[in-house]
Amino acid sequence: MATEREDDGLTPLGQSLGESLSVARHLLLVVAPLGLVVGAAIAAYDWVVNELLWKRFAELGIPARLALPALGMLLTGLVLHWFRVRSSAMADEVVKAYHDPESGIPMDTAGAKLVASVATMGFGGSAGMEGASKWLGATIGTLVQGRLNALKLRAFHWDRRTTLLAGGAAGIAAIFRAPLSGAIMGIESPYKHDLALDALAPGLVASATSFWIFSRLRPGSPYFPIRFHYELSTRDMLVAVPLGVSAGLASHLFLATLRRIRKRFGDMPFPIYVRTGIGGVALVAIAYAAYRAVGSPVTLQAGLPVANRLLNGQYVLWACLVIFSLKLLATAVTFGSGGVGGLFVPTATIGAALGACWDALLSHGHPGVYTILGIAGFSAASYNSLLFSAVFVAEATGNVFLVAPALIASTVAFLVSAGVSNSHAQRKKRPGLDEKLGTVPLERIMTRRIVTTSPDVTLESFAHSVLVGHQFKALPVIDERGIFQGMVGLAQLRRVPMVEWKRAVVLELLDARVPTLCPHHSAADAERLLGGGTADYVPIVDPGSYRLVGIVSRSDLYRARGQATAERAA
Repeated sequence: MATEREDDGLTPLGQSLGESLSVARHLLLVVAPLGLVVGAAIAAYDWVVNELLWKRFAELGIPARLALPALGMLLTGLVLHWFRVRSSAMADEVVKAYHDPESGIPMDTAGAKLVASVATMGFGGSAGMEGASKWLGATIGTLVQGRLNALKLRAFHWDRRTTLLAGGAAGIAAIFRAPLSGAIMGIESPYKHDLALDALAPGLVASATSFWIFSRLRPGSPYFPIRFHYELSTRDMLVAVPLGVSAGLASHLFLATLRRIRKRFGDMPFPIYVRTGIGGVALVAIAYAAYRAVGSPVTLQAGLPVANRLLNGQYVLWACLVIFSLKLLATAVTFGSGGVGGLFVPTATIGAALGACWDALLSHGHPGVYTILGIAGFSAASYNSLLFSAVFVAEATGNVFLVAPALIASTVAFLVSAGVSNSHAQRKKRPGLDEKLGTVPLERIMTRRIVTTSPDVTLESFAHSVLVGHQFKALPVIDERGIFQGMVGLAQLRRVPMVEWKRAVVLELLDARVPTLCPHHSAADAERLLGGGTADYVPIVDPGSYRLVGIVSRSDLYRARGQATAERAA
């Protein structure tokens, strides 16, 4: 049987201190520098999209700006086609990589995807930079941690999934100028009704250092600055409820429109660059319709300037409705036809237009309050995020009092959304203990140093080995080639009179019908097998040769379950 594992000799306090020091070392040596790198990368990315491209394009005049999305979407499709980029998703790819670390983020096409996102946003497609920022940060994080893990140095080794989320949080913190929001989005995005709490501390540190370096390189002003002194009122708390309902229903409309358009473009028998080109032409038509309706092509790019004009009450009710409808359609067309970028800022603009309708209807003393609540509610529903939406309101406006009605609006919208999200990779919640054990391969927990016996050993020698030498209840039997033959234990030994122990051999007693498992089977498989019988051990054999390669005991499973419990509680 397997040898006993050595105790590390540490007290519970010593173990806790050791774990805390290990986390602190990782935060100091890996996460904090990672945030600096990500913040600098996001600053460079922001400069390319907004300064090098869009700011210069804005000087060309309305006709040129209206035509740019067609060119940008065509370039996006050509890049995706030439470099065989498998998916245009960015933020969702981060969530997928978190849940499936073996697949991870495809590094071979990462550069091409980044260029495609620049083409989509820099030329006026209705996409935001936060998706690309999260993806870029996560890509840097997983690349750095992978390289460090390959060095096999204990001081730098860590779970790549945690560093991936920390890098993504750093990207969000930088582009939104909101470090706490970045950390919260990092832990909230993988699940609809749960949090990836293992990434909280790394996310906070990476977000802080990323925001610090970004604010040194790019403007660090609030995302949605408000120009009034706000005091919380009962009326706003009450209005937040129906406003949240409308935001949740509007989110269903948006996601249904996106699904329908994505299916229409996906069914087209054309290469990706033709589909994105058609999408670009549609964006030109939508931008022209917006220009004719409200005097400005408000559907171009992510929409942050438009959202701030809505926040300042510069549009009447019918104009708000037009902006809501056309921005919703433009965003659905951008991503439905294959555009690359982020959905949050465009959806925030859609939410702002919805909230501005409430501002126009109810004539609030401070125009813009319900616009902010619309942003919180619509983004909470579309992203299935409760915490991020409300905290983002506080950081993006610089007013903590707006958090209270924003929490009401986002919670109501979240409930109305009923779990429908724009993320395909998002899961409902973290796996339970049984599900987590199902992901643990036996090769990770099995004991490889095994005490065995041979078929030709006498029962007297076997009894001495079991009872005196190791005090095991049973031993696996292998032949001279290491092939597993079965198990023999005290139960079989007791059926043979002691006077025959010198003559009889193990081969006469071994149980060849003992069930076995392979290294790729899970701890849950072993637990089900042991739970259904009286055996304390499961032999682990090589599936090709049937050689015994390990053994799993009940104590091994207890340790695996305890570790899974600790990880879930972390």
